[in-house]
Amino acid sequence: MLEELFGSGADLNALQLACRAFCIFIIALILIRIAGIRAFGMKSAFDNIIILLLGAILSRAVYSSSPSFLAILSAALVIVTMHRLFGFLSLYSDTFGKFIKGDKILLFKNGKEIKKNMHKSLISSKDLAEGIRISGHAGTPHDIEEAYLERNGHISVITKIKK
Repeated sequence: MLEELFGSGADLNALQLACRAFCIFIIALILIRIAGIRAFGMKSAFDNIIILLLGAILSRAVYSSSPSFLAILSAALVIVTMHRLFGFLSLYSDTFGKFIKGDKILLFKNGKEIKKNMHKSLISSKDLAEGIRISGHAGTPHDIEEAYLERNGHISVITKIKK
């Protein structure tokens, strides 16, 4: 009966693909819950890795006959476990956290763009101005004290205190 529902080999019909997709959806949901909310909410490079790899690995369980279903699930569980472990280790080691997740980069300070850091980050003056408008709720760079490219790729700003 399982062979009829899930099929084997390369010739799978629509019902077999649908059954596989249903199971993978449930399994992916469980793996995402194990990975934790940060894996799918923060969108840093560290967090995007789990999205890419789980998608690639779990898609094989729907469309491919090899490797085995159990091997695919094992690989997915390793990815989720590594993400959790690295996230946990970065809590206790700032150096490891910076290596895995990156660090903020100062883009603007004292009324001036830090061109070296902007170039390194591939952030243009227009990108910075957009980030200031969106994140800083400020009209111009003159309204802010500092701007940073955060490790999740967003620009954050510290506005000047009005006297």
